[in-house]
Amino acid sequence: MMSEKSRDLLKSFGKLLHNRGFMMVVGHQPGGHGGPNGGRGQMQLAQLLYQTPDGLTNAEIAEILDIRPSSVSATITRLVDAELAERIPSATDKRAVIVRLTDRGREFFDQRDSHVDEMADKLFSGLTPEEQAQLAKLLTKLSHQVDDLQWNDFRRPGHGWPHRGMDRPHC
Repeated sequence: MMSEKSRDLLKSFGKLLHNRGFMMVVGHQPGGHGGPNGGRGQMQLAQLLYQTPDGLTNAEIAEILDIRPSSVSATITRLVDAELAERIPSATDKRAVIVRLTDRGREFFDQRDSHVDEMADKLFSGLTPEEQAQLAKLLTKLSHQVDDLQWNDFRRPGHGWPHRGMDRPHC
């Protein structure tokens, strides 16, 4: 049976997770939808390209992000249309095209990263350095605990999910 303290902690996490501003900063997804004209896939691909300044081929992108090549092509097209990415013929392989961020795309991510840093500083400014260190330690510990949970146990019929007291939003 879930203790009242555990339930209260879960409710507190729920409040954070339902806060759109908090989730935008945590998810590095400006606007909550992945950036200009974009979805989560576009933001994920753009982030990958930002971390790989020399660019990647469609096949490399598909492998790294574990998505279908057709999805990669469509996502690249949207980034190119938004002038955040460009396709460049490979200097070493005539059949390959390299995809990389444009100057505008890099500028977008530089500004986004600066904004996220600013928001994180504001978010944690109410905590002392010691409290920040303690929170980091506790979140790491909790993260390991989450990894060890058997989530399918919560989906079994008759297992009591949603748990009483957790069956309605508490935001």
